[in-house]
Amino acid sequence: MLTIDNLRKSFGAHTILSGVDLKVEKGEILGFVGANGAGKTTTINCITGILEQDDGIVSINGVSQSDSLLFKKQFYYIPDTIYVFQNVSGYDWIQFLLPLYDKRDEAKLTMYIERFGMEKSIHEPMGSYSYGMLHKMSLIAAFTIQPPFLIMDEPMNGLDPNAVVTFKDCLKEYVQDGGTVFFSTHLLDVAEKICNSITILKGGRIILHEDIDKLMAQGSLESIFLEKQKHEA
Repeated sequence: MLTIDNLRKSFGAHTILSGVDLKVEKGEILGFVGANGAGKTTTINCITGILEQDDGIVSINGVSQSDSLLFKKQFYYIPDTIYVFQNVSGYDWIQFLLPLYDKRDEAKLTMYIERFGMEKSIHEPMGSYSYGMLHKMSLIAAFTIQPPFLIMDEPMNGLDPNAVVTFKDCLKEYVQDGGTVFFSTHLLDVAEKICNSITILKGGRIILHEDIDKLMAQGSLESIFLEKQKHEA
């Protein structure tokens, strides 16, 4: 479970997050949505420790950010823009990551490499990868590591149709095995189909947090999002 309590972040006089409170329960696939500038990326950066918040507490499975090493083992983060060591192969990079999470499972790694169709390219330098290949490599790492929590920012960007299907299947299996997902996306139709709960962020605060089934009884996610953007201060 992810718990965020009174998360605040400003840059100079500009307030980005003005008291974000959120709980993501075990087994949830939470769709985290909002317009550009809502504070989604800042929220993620504070959760993952890329940025230090001005105030607020973040914990995953009862482990707080103050216990830095154990906290970081609770999650794997896939950003929208993936920076890599240009001359290192995807395979070698994943082999470097696995021991950091106390994981070594060559059979599982091989299985995910095959499922995402990266048998050849996984051994090539990451500097030669396309945008989509970088995301496939990161998904292979994430599902092989299988941490308690996955944090993803637009993970399907650049994926070909086969990889999208594979991603959805792997995500379903990951949650069935006890995993939890924080999924940031601009694609409302994707969030509607994949996620089982939705959080809408606007102006640095949460204006909606609801189960997807309850929302769908009111209309499409797109119509609800537009309505909230129009009427919520």
